[in-house]
Amino acid sequence: MPTNPLFSTYRGGENRVTSSIMAVFERIDLALVRDIVAAAAGAGDELRTVTFENQIVAGAAVPDARISGHFTWWFETKTARGGYTTEGHDRQQLRAHAAMLEDDQDAMLFVLTPDPLRPGWFDALAEEAARGVGKRIIWLSFRQLASAIEEIASDPARLLGEQTHFLLAELVQLFETDGLLTNDDTVIVAARAAWPEYQSTSAYVCQPNRTFREGLTHLGFYADGAIQPLIARIRAHHPSLVFTPAEAQHLRDRGDVEVADLIEALLANGSRTEGEAYGVVMLSRSEDEQTVRLEVPIENDTKAASGRGWAWTLSQRYTSLDRLRSGVRLTSQL
Repeated sequence: MPTNPLFSTYRGGENRVTSSIMAVFERIDLALVRDIVAAAAGAGDELRTVTFENQIVAGAAVPDARISGHFTWWFETKTARGGYTTEGHDRQQLRAHAAMLEDDQDAMLFVLTPDPLRPGWFDALAEEAARGVGKRIIWLSFRQLASAIEEIASDPARLLGEQTHFLLAELVQLFETDGLLTNDDTVIVAARAAWPEYQSTSAYVCQPNRTFREGLTHLGFYADGAIQPLIARIRAHHPSLVFTPAEAQHLRDRGDVEVADLIEALLANGSRTEGEAYGVVMLSRSEDEQTVRLEVPIENDTKAASGRGWAWTLSQRYTSLDRLRSGVRLTSQL
């Protein structure tokens, strides 16, 4: 009987994702798990799980068949990109995990991250690891794992049950929802008021300590039922600033003249409350060459279940510059 809850109760991203993977793998056939992991990692027979053999020669006796199996797979999951690109705690943690393989020749350590390419440090892992442990540490990306799942689940030669299809699809959807499959570099914010404000201030002002994904380079605006054609370069992000004349002067004194001017201008026109904290994203100007200009706004064609039109985003959504610049005309094409 499965012991992992299907929908993880962990709040932390890494624990939640790892627990969900284990819950799905626990509920499907072991041979299928092996095929998925092997396909994702580009591995073959070295991923031994259970073997089924006929007519086994064992000395003078020849038993009709044998089922045997012994393996240990360790998983280390990172949900942030670049987790292993610099020396630090994460690498030391991975070394400690690798040390556990030394006493178990059937053990392998899979390191799962959202990085699009294997971090360079993994190329040197074999040189650092003693007694050949390094070759039993395998990196794979969430994209590789999801692609393996999708390919195997869509193979008509595999007789997978409805529940297995559902579980695998839900797992891939979890990866997608958590932003682990794509390298989106652009956030689109709901911007009925922020769109015209950007054009006059070259900034986006929001609630303090608003969470954005790491690795963003551009910000766009969803207003009037469309993604507007100016996609601005993110120049600086200040998670929380108290809007007061004193804070503006403090920023000016340390050289942040543009931010100081912004605070003073928004307090002067009454669009922000003195003494309140706001998040500030400084952006490239509309005429700046770093601002991407789309040919036309991307119209929203999202529909609710009732058939009525529905906002493409009520807060923020992520996409990439490549998709925005590909010539799409509707949000459904993103």
